[in-house]
Amino acid sequence: MQSEMAYRITIEQNFFRAELIGRETVKETKDFLRAVARHSARHASILIHVRSSKPIFQVEHYGLIDDFREIARTPSHQIALLADAVDLHASHEYIELIARQRGLNVRSFRSEVEALEWFKDRPRGPESVQQQHQGEEEERRRLPDRRQLQDRRQRVRRGASGS
Repeated sequence: MQSEMAYRITIEQNFFRAELIGRETVKETKDFLRAVARHSARHASILIHVRSSKPIFQVEHYGLIDDFREIARTPSHQIALLADAVDLHASHEYIELIARQRGLNVRSFRSEVEALEWFKDRPRGPESVQQQHQGEEEERRRLPDRRQLQDRRQRVRRGASGS
């Protein structure tokens, strides 16, 4: 039995939360990201939490990076990604890598606490642009390289096909 995709967007004090549950297809993902984009004009910090959904690794092929670009309208926009499963987290790490290569402020987190701390810690004003760029360079150096992400995806796929 296939569950139906659902999402919920709630406004919090300093960010908005977008939760996606049971997403199976790219079309469902695009519909969700369009709904998130409609709210991103009013809120610069966005927490996207994906649950019980299939991972997507071909973000460029399906044009999902363009959807993230629409959400992250300005350099001050922050998109924090959370997942409830290892394979989803691996796909979020890949989205982070591709998005950051395109200058988007996207990060994948293992916990909501870490994501909310990131929202608080980010410099906001134009006077701190240099500090922000230095911090982003440091973060890029800590990101896993493409080869590590591919190895992780292969392990996840092997585990899924063996069950």
